[in-house]
Amino acid sequence: MKPFISYIKPNIWSIIAISLTTLISVVGSLYIPTLTATIINDGVLRGDLDFITHSSVTMLIAALITVLAAVLGVALSAHISARIGETMRNDLVHAIQNFSLRDFTYFGTGTILMRTSRDVEKIQSVIDESLNMIFPTPLMILLGLGLTFFKSWQLGFIILTVMVLMVICIMLLQRKALPLVKKMQLKLDDIADMVRDHIVGMSVIRAFNRSHDENHKEQELFGETAGLSKSVRQTYAIGLPTILIMFNMSSVCILWVGGYNVSIGTFQIGDIMAVIEYANLILLNLLMSVFVIVDVPEAMICYQRIRELLEHKNTDVYGIGAAANNTTTTTTSNTTSASTLATAKMTLTNTTDDIPLLEFRNVTFRYDNAEAPALENISFTVRHGETLAIMGDIGSGKSTIANLIPRLFSIESGDILFKGKSIYEWNVNALRALIGYVPQRAYLFTGTVEMNIRYGVFGTDSPDILTDRIEEACRLSRADEFIPRLDGGYQFMVAQGGSNLSGGQRQRLAMARALVRQPELFIFDDSFSALDGTTERAVRTALEGELSKGNRPALISIEQKVSAAKKADHILIISRGQVAGYGTHEELSQTSLAYQQILASQEVTP
Repeated sequence: MKPFISYIKPNIWSIIAISLTTLISVVGSLYIPTLTATIINDGVLRGDLDFITHSSVTMLIAALITVLAAVLGVALSAHISARIGETMRNDLVHAIQNFSLRDFTYFGTGTILMRTSRDVEKIQSVIDESLNMIFPTPLMILLGLGLTFFKSWQLGFIILTVMVLMVICIMLLQRKALPLVKKMQLKLDDIADMVRDHIVGMSVIRAFNRSHDENHKEQELFGETAGLSKSVRQTYAIGLPTILIMFNMSSVCILWVGGYNVSIGTFQIGDIMAVIEYANLILLNLLMSVFVIVDVPEAMICYQRIRELLEHKNTDVYGIGAAANNTTTTTTSNTTSASTLATAKMTLTNTTDDIPLLEFRNVTFRYDNAEAPALENISFTVRHGETLAIMGDIGSGKSTIANLIPRLFSIESGDILFKGKSIYEWNVNALRALIGYVPQRAYLFTGTVEMNIRYGVFGTDSPDILTDRIEEACRLSRADEFIPRLDGGYQFMVAQGGSNLSGGQRQRLAMARALVRQPELFIFDDSFSALDGTTERAVRTALEGELSKGNRPALISIEQKVSAAKKADHILIISRGQVAGYGTHEELSQTSLAYQQILASQEVTP
């Protein structure tokens, strides 16, 4: 993973420009009190009106230049921080897109949302404030102390002593606050997870009258977070007034020592005013830096959390077990261009029926931290143009099989072959381009109906061809029956998750998204559950027609109804992660006890 400096390098010219504006701003800020001292000493005390007028004009010009430099510096710092935030978010998106489903489970939704949003925003804010407040401080201290020591080493020593005391105070504050900030970040992740669960599950919470219990959980978590926040604020509440006292005492000491030197004739009144202004500028910049430095530890923690996402190794990229030994896929292959994948799709479709389209060979799979495998020694074969129905109890592993085929998870042992080659030897993008997957939960994205269907389009076909394919896919899935009735038709705006559509409408759009892909293998994971009988029969008939077309795609369908499964070429029965039967309806009716139990439960005659 690239270090943080790599985010700085592309903005090097902007940083050079802000360095110049900072130099002008600091020099201008220090030049004005110097000029003020000269006006008092050589103009006011001597009664030279012309000198006062001339110097005042010079001061006005210096002030305007200083203001312009400061404004330009603020604009440049905003530009730099925004660019770094944009680059960091792009890196996070690319990293998360390569995550496996196991990786998402490992981190959790709440923390991923917080790291990609609030953490990046915090880093961006600290960078912006650092360039405006911390960046000028060293130069201000160097030039300000130089001018003060030039006028009086005693006054310079006073300012230097106050600065050292302020820095010590800041270090003590940070040492105590940093562990509290880390704990508070973890609590914020927990809050994000909890709020998300409560929003999604609000109907369940209300239906079971559990609002009081959930409110108690919220109050407990919010109370813990508030306690940590209180501790952090109390730490700074003790330190910041101490720093302000030091700041004000410096002016008292300067007036005391400077007044004594004036009384003995070794110092001038104008120089006292200039030194007080130097001290105010130096200590004010240092104090402003403190307010930013207070946030630096939190920003560092945010960057560490972001690095965890960027540096996380995807355990499912190369595969596990026997297939891993033959892997030729690299991380960079995941970014294969659409043209390369299109070529792969054309060349790999010419496969004889002698080679199965899909083959499971003694596949065993185990979820993270699970004692028993979810699947154990699973073997079956699917050829071009065939239909495989998978049946079994809830939690038996049916959906897990569907998720293994497009490499959403990696197996523990055995191998999965697609067109005669291990799926772990395939470029993952090329493999998935040949699969049309309809998940168990028909999830739709925020956007138009057309956008959601176009999401399944592979390649760079012309708009006219895409439109025809989209309309054909909707006809096959019978989505064309309700799309014209929507406000705007294909341009109807779908809410997040498709919440403004019925379950059946979401399923038909999800089918259309898979059909428009024109793949070689369809995977339907219990995708007809929300359809009425008439629509289901029409869609299944349309699918049968698709399986007989030129490329003769195959269909794997996870089924609950025997009436649908019995029409498949083969039926795979899964029980507790193992094969409990594999064959045709007639064969299983005679040989598989698990299938016979399913028939009896649905009152179907063998």
